[in-house]
Amino acid sequence: MCGISGIINYDISNTVSIEDLKPITDVIAHRGPDGFGYWQHNNIGFGHRRLSIIDLEGSKQPMKIDDDKFVITYNGEIYNYLELKKELQKLGFTFKTTGDTEVILKSYQYWGEKCVEKFRGMFSFAIANISKSEIFLARDHFGIKPLVYYQGENFFMFGSEIQQFSKHKDFIKSINVTALSEYMKFGYIPAPLTIYNNLFKLEPGNYIKLNFEGEIIEHKEYYDIQFKPDYKVSYHDWVERVEEAVDISVKYHKIADVPYGTFLSGGIDSSIIASSLAKEGKNVDAFTMGFENEAFNEVPYAKQVAEKYNLNHHIEYIDMQDMQDVFPKLIKHYGEPFADSSSIPTYYITKKISEHLPVVLSGDGGDEAFGGYYSYQNFLKILKPSAPKHAYKDVLKKALKYIGKTYPNTPRQPSLNDWINLISFFNINETNKIFRKDVIKDFDIEYSSFNKWYKKAKSQRLDTYSTGSYLDYKTYLYGDILTKVDIASMMNSLEVRTPLIDVDIVNLMAKIPSKHKISRNYNGSWQKKKILNSIAEKRFDKEFVSRKKQGFSIPLKDWFQPDNDFGNEFFKIIKNKNSSIFEYFNENEIKSNFLNKENINYSKMFQIFTLENWLNN
Repeated sequence: MCGISGIINYDISNTVSIEDLKPITDVIAHRGPDGFGYWQHNNIGFGHRRLSIIDLEGSKQPMKIDDDKFVITYNGEIYNYLELKKELQKLGFTFKTTGDTEVILKSYQYWGEKCVEKFRGMFSFAIANISKSEIFLARDHFGIKPLVYYQGENFFMFGSEIQQFSKHKDFIKSINVTALSEYMKFGYIPAPLTIYNNLFKLEPGNYIKLNFEGEIIEHKEYYDIQFKPDYKVSYHDWVERVEEAVDISVKYHKIADVPYGTFLSGGIDSSIIASSLAKEGKNVDAFTMGFENEAFNEVPYAKQVAEKYNLNHHIEYIDMQDMQDVFPKLIKHYGEPFADSSSIPTYYITKKISEHLPVVLSGDGGDEAFGGYYSYQNFLKILKPSAPKHAYKDVLKKALKYIGKTYPNTPRQPSLNDWINLISFFNINETNKIFRKDVIKDFDIEYSSFNKWYKKAKSQRLDTYSTGSYLDYKTYLYGDILTKVDIASMMNSLEVRTPLIDVDIVNLMAKIPSKHKISRNYNGSWQKKKILNSIAEKRFDKEFVSRKKQGFSIPLKDWFQPDNDFGNEFFKIIKNKNSSIFEYFNENEIKSNFLNKENINYSKMFQIFTLENWLNN
């Protein structure tokens, strides 16, 4: 796990110097405290910060091969690199190092841009091909590792974090108001937009090729999820296949030349990962975050898992003041407004883990793959507003012929707007109301991060649940969950690996019929994440599995009471007409949302509070 940077000046006579590369690379030293390096070739330059996980003494970057004809700066881990290395050796390639970096370079040398289709892992990298005068930039299948790029007036630049770009003297900080409207809906900004004009996130499963003048000559999506359900396989067999696939994925994800451990929130996903990891070896370290507020505390469940599998269990309790103290630091590192409040406990648990280990596995991805979110349930409710007790018996087929009589409301196909309103902080109508009219006129009304993905879901004729899952993979998973984890963990120089966000796991998931992931049972109640729950029932007791989903969040209501620091500051913000947010927002509309109201949405409060602090910093 590392941090990367690069500059291509459009004028080939304008040489990139170390003085140009150093500030944009130094600012991400936290991503790679074990080493750094630079490479320059006329108007092109790469920078690198290294966190040593595999081949600790070798694999220094930027790495050059074949008489400096190929050069790479790379962030991530390729878990199947040993298999690829053997394949390349059979083709006549030799290797000087024992790590995965050289394997990527020689894979590109042999397969070209198709090399990314062979990788199982998380990655973002840039390769300079001197003989072709091309640069190849790629991001992994699901966006586990970030890659951001800027198309300026005189230069092209790329990096791992948004904060790097402000260190270039010619970077222009111009707010993209369309991206700001996306933030107000979702609490994050989905790719390809960022908060700044001309600064873009490379979307997951994509690569771009540039010539040495910084011109993009190809932009291609190399991977997309293909939902092709196989109805011939029984539910029992799907459970067996998924369990085996998860165990194999965990085995791949623990490859390292350093100690590793696992997150253990106490939830189903992280508990399955922890139990799979325990199969692979003894003395596994597991880390849990505890909260003073019992409504947010899953420590008792984490303890059950740790005791059952003889894990070395580390529990870190955190109070409100500690979490609030780190907030300004997080504002800086995310580089743009980011309102997932669970980034705060994520920072603290990764800080604790980094005191023990440099690598940890997490359970992220289970909800998206197997139907764990309430948004899926609510999306399906639009299709079937209520369910009779015989919902999944044979008579259902007959009942559907008389659907208007069977259900109290007339069902309809859920729309994209339905989905957006289900997952939004401020829904579509609210978003249009809170912005000033002079700001709304600058919105790119043709742009929506969700439009193209919804059209692709419809073109694949995905069912309602699969549509929601697909949209989450293309937006929320990497835009929120993976961004949160990457920034918070790398602030602490910790590598986080995600066995459930794995190309083999996701491709398997896409073959499983939706009814095996989420459905109503005979009495009309919802069963979410059915397959993972069935796996968990084989490993834990029924009460452990059947409890209500909690998630990893913080008690925002406690934070934003008027007599607390954050609450006091928030109300000062919305009462002050000179607050930065009112350069964009309708002051009266904001006040009507939060002043003199009994039912306040505390997530919305955190979202606006975050934006004001980001604008001021």
